[in-house]
Amino acid sequence: MRVFTTIFRQLMLIDINHTYVYLIAAFIISAIVMVVYNRLTYYKEKRVTRKVQRMNAQLTLIMDANKTDAWTYNTKKNEFKVISKENLTETFYTPFEFSQLYDREDFKLIVRGIESIQNREQITDSMTVKSAPSKDDEEAKIYDMTLTVLRRDKHDLPIEILGTQRDVTKEKKLAATNKNLMLKFHTVFNSSLVDMIYYDADGNLAELNEKACETFGVKNPQVLLSRNMKMTDIPSYRDIDIKTLEHTQLSSITDITQVKATDERVPEVTRTGKMYYEVMLEPIHDIDNHSLGVIAAGRDITEMVESHHRQQESSRLMKERTKALKQYVDDLNYTLKISDARLTNYYPATHTLEILSDLSGEGTHLSQLKAIAMVHPDDRKLAKGLLTRMDRLYKSTISETVRTKLRDQKGRDIYLNFSMMPITNKDGKVTHYFGMCRNETEMAHIEKHLQEETAKAQEEEQLKNTFLLNMSYELRVPLHAVIGFAELFKTEHSREDEPVFANEIKKNTDVLLSLINDILFISRLDAHMIEYRYEVCDFASLFEGWCQKGWSNASKNIKQITENAYNSLLIKIDPQNLGTAIKKLCGYSALTTKAGSLKSRYEYLHDELIIIVEDTGQGMEFDEVPKAFNRFMGDAKNKRIGTGLDLPIVKELVEQMGGTIDVLSAPGKGSTFFMSIPCELTSFEKK
Repeated sequence: MRVFTTIFRQLMLIDINHTYVYLIAAFIISAIVMVVYNRLTYYKEKRVTRKVQRMNAQLTLIMDANKTDAWTYNTKKNEFKVISKENLTETFYTPFEFSQLYDREDFKLIVRGIESIQNREQITDSMTVKSAPSKDDEEAKIYDMTLTVLRRDKHDLPIEILGTQRDVTKEKKLAATNKNLMLKFHTVFNSSLVDMIYYDADGNLAELNEKACETFGVKNPQVLLSRNMKMTDIPSYRDIDIKTLEHTQLSSITDITQVKATDERVPEVTRTGKMYYEVMLEPIHDIDNHSLGVIAAGRDITEMVESHHRQQESSRLMKERTKALKQYVDDLNYTLKISDARLTNYYPATHTLEILSDLSGEGTHLSQLKAIAMVHPDDRKLAKGLLTRMDRLYKSTISETVRTKLRDQKGRDIYLNFSMMPITNKDGKVTHYFGMCRNETEMAHIEKHLQEETAKAQEEEQLKNTFLLNMSYELRVPLHAVIGFAELFKTEHSREDEPVFANEIKKNTDVLLSLINDILFISRLDAHMIEYRYEVCDFASLFEGWCQKGWSNASKNIKQITENAYNSLLIKIDPQNLGTAIKKLCGYSALTTKAGSLKSRYEYLHDELIIIVEDTGQGMEFDEVPKAFNRFMGDAKNKRIGTGLDLPIVKELVEQMGGTIDVLSAPGKGSTFFMSIPCELTSFEKK
């Protein structure tokens, strides 16, 4: 101010017009005010910058603690800003650049959320989105994202929207894994052939399968589960403490009718009478050894026990009636004549088998060696087992049917059924075995014929199931792709996208057609419906053409090499099916090779045609090589190559032609396939 006063006084002394003096004074005052205002603004901005840095640092700490990333969207500038947690730097993105960070469809969800907040339809919005696929083939990350208003203008309209996202990829994968495990558990639980019952950690009934419902006569399991029935409501488990229970096996006899009359705790059980039951109780614990519950696996053995009782009773009655058999000797002799049966005795002491046509005549005596020599080789083990049990003096009835070398009038092998009963002395020791030998040839051949017909029917059913399984497994993906892109034509879209949609529909339609052709072909292979017509042909003139057709879809930058060491090689083969195998094998190599070379060669050695196909493609892991020819297994990186059926078709064709196929492979180094086909050589001429 002193400077201003001095200048003003000097100006007053100047003999000029007062108007100019005032203007100069006003100009000087304005300049001083601007300098002071500039310095005040500078210090104010500096304080604001420090405050923003502190707030960004605090935000970074919060984001690190919550494993959260943040970004903002400026509605005025139509610009995204991402704050780095490492160095607090800010990176600005256009909407197109920002969209490259996320899955295409999920970015549309983000845009719709921002628009709804801009239009004041909602204050916040939450969603789950995926990141864009990585160039390094890493799996896309999954984020839980929340959108909210960060700043508003004076009209209360959003001018900056804050987006926070948290990486939940591991949580989603863990949830999917748990879901798969639970699905497998329920599948095993419900498809088990034994009673499966699960009690939770508090001893409450949590689940039971259909077999358990059938065993105990439970018609409405949901009503039973809704009652929170305790494990101790079961009579056999009333003394069990679920907290201290260890692996336990129990067998019980329960009169259910009596229990329901005196102590009714489970009214849903409709079974009555005495029940024999055996069960295995297995406690379940988590990794911290906390109890999760108990699984009971049991089965109803009532029928088996009662059958054993009946068998014991029959054995007792047999012993009581042994003496009465002597009264029926004459009737038995007559019966033997008209029924084509023989009485048999086996003496363990002398290892001799006696066969009698009647009780009054002398029988035929056979040693063990002679008896076994008369048995067909396929049933000799069974016959030896029969004689061994009698040598060991088994005190139970023994019955076996064996196939002999003897032939009936129709030229068929004769089947004889030996039913032997132990005869004991007064001390209860077995002295010999007595029984009958019946001719069951007719019955055996009828049964064999029925088994063959049953096997054919089962085979046809299996083929049908396999075909349907292949269809449902392989056709669903391209079919859904075709439907999905077709539906996009009905939705709002840009005309520039229509060629993309049409191209995807065409590509997936081609895949679908290829799948159908391969599935039909491999189904015919499974049914052995492929006819193999062998003829003499010049393999040397056909080999290169087959390889070139298989490599037709290979990239142009891949070198194709076919080595042919023969001018002529006349061999007897099936050219059509062998050509199909070679073309599909070469086609598979072309699909797996993006750079390098494709090479094929062959050689004839000792009535075998050796064909070798090499590539420099992606190769397979060591543990995936044995699975290379399995159907629908994919390649070493678990990615489907072509239809996924090329190698299985080649393997089936080669094996049905009597040959073999194998592969050597390493990841990143390619694969070498070796195909060996038996053939007959007519003539050859080497180069």
